[in-house]
Amino acid sequence: MVREMTQNRINVFTLVTAIAAAPHMAWADTSINPEEELAYNLGVQAFIYGAGPLTVAAVRETTTAVDTPMDNAMAPLNQMGKTRVLSGPKDQIVPTVNNDTLYSQAHYDLESNGPMILEIPKTQKRYFIVQLLDAYSDSITDLHRNNAGSEGSKYLLVNKGWNGQVPADIDGVIESRTPMVWLIQRTGVAGESDLQNALKVHDGFISYPLSELGKKRKPIELKKAATRIPPMTVPQGLDWYALIDKELRKNPIAEDKAVVEQFSYIGIGNNEPFNPATLSEAQKRGLLRAIETSKQVIQYAGRSVGTTNNGWSMMYEGGRYGHDYLSRASINLRAAGLNVPERALYPNRYTDAKGQKLSGDHAYRMTMPTNPPADAFWSLTMYDAKNLFMVENAIDRYSISTNRSEELTYNSDGSLTVCIQSDKPEDDDCNWLPAPKDEFYLHMRLYEPTQAILDNQYMLPQVKRIQ
Repeated sequence: MVREMTQNRINVFTLVTAIAAAPHMAWADTSINPEEELAYNLGVQAFIYGAGPLTVAAVRETTTAVDTPMDNAMAPLNQMGKTRVLSGPKDQIVPTVNNDTLYSQAHYDLESNGPMILEIPKTQKRYFIVQLLDAYSDSITDLHRNNAGSEGSKYLLVNKGWNGQVPADIDGVIESRTPMVWLIQRTGVAGESDLQNALKVHDGFISYPLSELGKKRKPIELKKAATRIPPMTVPQGLDWYALIDKELRKNPIAEDKAVVEQFSYIGIGNNEPFNPATLSEAQKRGLLRAIETSKQVIQYAGRSVGTTNNGWSMMYEGGRYGHDYLSRASINLRAAGLNVPERALYPNRYTDAKGQKLSGDHAYRMTMPTNPPADAFWSLTMYDAKNLFMVENAIDRYSISTNRSEELTYNSDGSLTVCIQSDKPEDDDCNWLPAPKDEFYLHMRLYEPTQAILDNQYMLPQVKRIQ
């Protein structure tokens, strides 16, 4: 090791000496504007680093833009909205929303509003999860049957450093490293016939300020929404950096201080809000170029992020990104609010068994063996390849889910074959997942995945083209 370090010093010294000894050496391209290029490079880094909080902020801005809780899961800041039906093609707030559960959603500001109480009702055997994400889309914790039980419980959600008194009837305290928190709660539904029973449980998931603990609570009064959640507002030009700056200053992460400090050169993370007027024209040009480059880099990385399993991409990074900012950005692009792998895994693919793009021009088959790698249930959902939204079809079916057993026909050996195609299969017993006419994307969900798939020791079924 000492020899290697010494050699490195010699190499660096030799290089510096050579440059100094050759003052006419053309080691820099004088046609490049260094001020613009520095802003461009820092802009790309800031955009990739900020893509996680940028996504959460965009969802928050859109879903809290109401004055009362709604039945499309919108609600004012520090309040909870809920869905009353399963999601479908009209739900385009974030890519790859599921078709398996009802949703509750809330965004909290623990700094201005103080601690929140989270109540979980009696759930019996019904699947549920209360997912808590910080401002960077990293998992704070999850509440589910294995740790919260099924008999009802209360939890206290606090900002980091809170030192107040914990009430006696609280089952646990959850501390967030950022004041902004995103709650996503899911309640399993076993088909349309089960919806009303599911709603009775779903209504019991509520939240309220600590100051209101002890008051008699009722289910949240939801206003009927005219539409599903509208599309997110997309920033324009340098507004991208203004939003990133706002989130980083509101939710500073101590361990990322060295990363964020370098962005001060382009006006991000300083004491004052991002202000384009303080930037030179060269810096503005560099930052504007960086926006498009960053989007393309993130999208490109999203095609290969994760671990490959028989043609499926497995995102084991979900919810625990650490310093892997590119994976965080890429995952948020196509699956904002991803669970940690122990709660749900999301194998996904754009191609068939031979590596050809999945398309409605062809028909495919996928057979899950008798021992599926999910202890709760699994599903396979269809999305368009471009935007990753569900696509309307004639039979109003957007996923095949083992939680909806009345819709399924199993093979004699207990395996389950899914027929993936745009036209109705000739075999009436086929579990048909309708495909759009053009290219599509398949997204599997393994709820409470088995240890074998968590260790990547389970071979997932192929998607084979049959015509």
